[in-house]
Amino acid sequence: MDCRCSRSPILLDFYQNYLVSANISDFEQNVSRHYTAGTLERLVSHADTSIRRAAVLALGLLGNFSSNSLLATVLTDRDRTVALLAESALRNIWRRDGDADDQLALQNLIRMNAEGNSLKTVTYASLQLEKTPRFAEIWFQRASAWFTLGEFEFALEDLEKTLDLNPFHFNAYVMLGYVQMELGHVALSLHAFRNALDINPGLKNSRALKKMPHSTNPTGF
Repeated sequence: MDCRCSRSPILLDFYQNYLVSANISDFEQNVSRHYTAGTLERLVSHADTSIRRAAVLALGLLGNFSSNSLLATVLTDRDRTVALLAESALRNIWRRDGDADDQLALQNLIRMNAEGNSLKTVTYASLQLEKTPRFAEIWFQRASAWFTLGEFEFALEDLEKTLDLNPFHFNAYVMLGYVQMELGHVALSLHAFRNALDINPGLKNSRALKKMPHSTNPTGF
């Protein structure tokens, strides 16, 4: 495996080619032929900003849930692009738990939620959770549906389960803030929003944390 870590990793060449061509498929294929997830994880802390960007981008394409905690630490990287890439990478790997069928089920649940089929989402998510009770993102999708239905206590339970399985799920903390607000728990609401910002400081620029009216849909993160 060619890493050339003593000098400039070949990963940097792949990344620079990607910046010119904008061909993400070529980047993914080139990286997958030369790097393991473990090597990419080591490069996430490289002193060179471009190499950190390349490593985080690659993990978002090729990594799995085992990279969750590491990528969460990158959300506070001094380079804003690295942090943004880490946020995107985390959203990607959160959806790669379970097997291929489980991931397809999640995609369908995300689509149902996006289309406003909340009752259908609750039904199908509940069935899926009987099979994959440790798939955090399934709990989050059901929480989103409960929230839309105004069933805030049920949403609260599912968000707590999401965060038990994935304590770095900043989206779940944001939604938890909204749920606590709806339940009249102002202090708990603010605490949840602070937790979201502690994990992902970039959220301070998000529309949802600047304006928090009753009608705001937190699933838009």
